[in-house]
Amino acid sequence: MSVTLSNSDTKKATKDAFIARCAKGVFSKKGMTILCVVVVLGFCLYDFVILPKLDVLGATDAETKMSLPGDSAIPGEEPYWLMTVATTVNAPPEKIFPYFLQAGQDMAGFYSFDWLERSIGFGIHNTYTIEPKWQGTKAGDFCTFTQHGMGMRIVSITPNRNILMVTNGLDRNHPLPQGKWELLWTPLFSPAKGDYVAWNWDFNLFPQPDGTTRVIVRCKHTSKGNPLARFAFKHAWALPSDIMDIEMLRRVKMLAEGTYPLH
Repeated sequence: MSVTLSNSDTKKATKDAFIARCAKGVFSKKGMTILCVVVVLGFCLYDFVILPKLDVLGATDAETKMSLPGDSAIPGEEPYWLMTVATTVNAPPEKIFPYFLQAGQDMAGFYSFDWLERSIGFGIHNTYTIEPKWQGTKAGDFCTFTQHGMGMRIVSITPNRNILMVTNGLDRNHPLPQGKWELLWTPLFSPAKGDYVAWNWDFNLFPQPDGTTRVIVRCKHTSKGNPLARFAFKHAWALPSDIMDIEMLRRVKMLAEGTYPLH
């Protein structure tokens, strides 16, 4: 008895055979070797080329090396990861600072890709206007990052010049608002062993003689503990932080200059 295959059956059989050949090739010794090489090369490209460029996007060499207020606010001398991104805004600090002052998940958001932030459960909806009700942020307040309460403490504010936020695993002698918590990765960085993770978010505005303002944002991360835990923490937050801060600066620049399309 002969069996006649329809065109759809023939196409499916051809597709299945192709997938089977590909799978056999990938999971062969040669295929796995090639896959491992590609993964290693891809990570090296990311870690040694792409990430370092994003870490300093827009900043001059002098700005990446300059001392900023938040540098001494966390323990350790040599950062495990350091980001310094910057932009020039054609506006005085007084027109820029209010946007940073109202940043927060439960306030104006972070002027970045809020659709992406919502997709991973952060619950952020950006507001692109300055709201008086959110202009009272002060030192000691808590900047909320996600709808689940994770965020950072605001340790100091210098009007029109600086906002400094810090999370420090060696400094836990401070109250937090109900339902709020800091990302300390305690299971991986055990205080009992003297391990810690610390990082800051440091916003700086420098008025220029020509009426523009250099805005420099720095994140400095230090830690002590298991090398794998340190590596995991860095790579969990470095790239997302770079992308968010770069887009944040781009949008705040347009908002302060009056070129952002609000409607």
